[in-house]
Amino acid sequence: MFAEYHSSEKSAALGRVLPTAGPRGISQTLQDTFARHAVTFRDGNTLILEGDECESIYCVLDGWLALSKSLDEGQNQIIDFALPGDIIDPASADGVTSSVMIEALTDGTLAALPYRNWERLTKDWPELARMSHLIEAAKRARRAERMLRLGKGTAEMRVAYALLEFCIRLDSVCEPDIPSFHVPLTQQQLGDYVGLSSVHVCRTMRRLTRNGVLESSDHMDIRILDSQALARLAGVDPDRLKREIIPQI
Repeated sequence: MFAEYHSSEKSAALGRVLPTAGPRGISQTLQDTFARHAVTFRDGNTLILEGDECESIYCVLDGWLALSKSLDEGQNQIIDFALPGDIIDPASADGVTSSVMIEALTDGTLAALPYRNWERLTKDWPELARMSHLIEAAKRARRAERMLRLGKGTAEMRVAYALLEFCIRLDSVCEPDIPSFHVPLTQQQLGDYVGLSSVHVCRTMRRLTRNGVLESSDHMDIRILDSQALARLAGVDPDRLKREIIPQI
């Protein structure tokens, strides 16, 4: 499932999730701890199954992970995507078993910190505890927005919201005038996220393309041509949404 992490880009990856250096040298101290627990994952790996025993907090340093739940009949619902900088605690209320399945959508790296280590780190470094709290608050906010659209929104609203959310979360790679980004998802996986069939997702994406809202090519390379139109379809104010789902660390 995991491999040891030996990368020359280690510091850059760790910098995405750790607080900036302060008067106590927090960044270097935490980097050393995170680096000792850093492991790589490969596209298609299953990190943990729903119901498995949990042992660690996962801090995503690079790559995409999908968090999902399944019914006995096999239907799958993707609950969230974890991107670089996210912190995942998969444990359910019993503190022992995972409430979700976690799968890798790309190659990547994470720090798997045993709960005992994590508790000690957040106690010793209040900045890390605050950052973790803000990341969890952002997660709740984006799930609430998506749940609203799953319950009340049209297909266009659901897909438009998901793409806008991805663009905001990937803001560092978006161009200011014509945002462009890659989503490492199949249409089936996007459908599992927004509660639509792959056929419905395909039709909706084509309609957004025909109407000049976006371009999509090469397996979900997205260019947003009319960000205002996309925001209207999604039913959100992008600036407000950004404040709610991007932790201000």
